[in-house]
Amino acid sequence: MNWKKGTYFGALLWILIFFEVSILMFGFNLDGEDLFYSILHYISVAIFATFVSLLYFKSGRIKRDVREGLMLGIYFAIIGIVLDAIITVPLFIKDYSFFLDAGLLIGYLETVVFAGIVGHFRN
Repeated sequence: MNWKKGTYFGALLWILIFFEVSILMFGFNLDGEDLFYSILHYISVAIFATFVSLLYFKSGRIKRDVREGLMLGIYFAIIGIVLDAIITVPLFIKDYSFFLDAGLLIGYLETVVFAGIVGHFRN
């Protein structure tokens, strides 16, 4: 795995999701508990995770298989957790119990799964 590219694309994924959540919450005035919000959010996460994973695997010397995709997805989740811990929680949420939210954990799992799928099909 190329850690430098993984870090870059993991940060890109986090930024895309951050803006998507901001647009849904503040632009469309949707609450995080709203069903419509959840549907749009999880579809967006799937699209963003697939897109960013495809960009990662596009570079020439990266091994392309499901194991690499799953490792990439786990790395993306770790980067998301770190960025949420240093940016999202202190500036916006103010409570680290944010990480116990089932919806957040599902989003991280979704990222791992879609990166694994991309790695498998890029083989």
